[in-house]
Amino acid sequence: MHCLKRLLVLVGFAVAGAACAAGYPEKPVKIIVASGPGSGDDFATRVLANELSGILKQQFVVENRPGAGGVIGQTTVQKSPPDGYTLLLAGGSMAGAKFVNAAVTYDVLKDFTPVSLIETSPFALIASPSLPAKDLKEFIAFAKARPGKLTFGTIGAGQVPWWAVFLLNHMAGISAVDVTYKDTAAATTEVMTGRLDYFVTALVTALASKDKLRVLAVTSAERSAMLPDVPTMAEAGLPGYDMPAWRSIMGPAGMPADVVATLNKAIQQALASPDLRERYAKAGSVPLGSTPAELRKRYEHWMGIFEKIAKNAGVKPQ
Repeated sequence: MHCLKRLLVLVGFAVAGAACAAGYPEKPVKIIVASGPGSGDDFATRVLANELSGILKQQFVVENRPGAGGVIGQTTVQKSPPDGYTLLLAGGSMAGAKFVNAAVTYDVLKDFTPVSLIETSPFALIASPSLPAKDLKEFIAFAKARPGKLTFGTIGAGQVPWWAVFLLNHMAGISAVDVTYKDTAAATTEVMTGRLDYFVTALVTALASKDKLRVLAVTSAERSAMLPDVPTMAEAGLPGYDMPAWRSIMGPAGMPADVVATLNKAIQQALASPDLRERYAKAGSVPLGSTPAELRKRYEHWMGIFEKIAKNAGVKPQ
């Protein structure tokens, strides 16, 4: 009789747990953005959160937690309860963070639960109009003939544009001087004036400034609808080059599979929304979902690529 009572209690707990999971979300869900308000990550997350709020009938709240190269926001989610109520806007740069940032203590594959990819977007390689090079092949030839003479801009180790320019330098055999800037606007202005030779920047920035500088290529494997006449790096002279940015949603390790499934299904529905697709397109983003397993494989793949780039560039965590 005692065993029967114990069995009934256990069954009761299981049913209650299933009912709770089936009702997810039962309260507002927080999505942590590890950068400040107004950033590209912030924009992408707020647009998605608005759609998810309508689909799942609970408020999805965006909370900005910038600092330490994204580590503050990322570790906040890592240490949160894995109940699906605290999520992370996770950029592709997380795959390479440990190779450049000594503050990173998490393991992307062990300490987070992949939920879904949400978008991908290329960057653009821009060059000073004072350079004689009119296309990527001419630019590479010009730079290789002047080792250590040209300058390129970066805005912080570990961001996708940073990886993109170091991959370019390695694949093309370019030796140039790294100049660090506080933000994209400052570096872009320096390219326009000729004080900086080249820089990898956001598509919207390249589009807005294309009459004042040279847009040589985009960093993704496919051309961008925003700049359809601009070739990819691979097309323009570096076969095999591919360095897109992407954003995803992840949660703490150990999230229940049914909660992950609920979120993933809602995200796919949100990404199909005409309003979201239009707003993403204007920002140079391509809405793109995935299964949790596909997202995990993406991080595994890019961790290997970033490790090789860091090694080739002689970069150590700082």
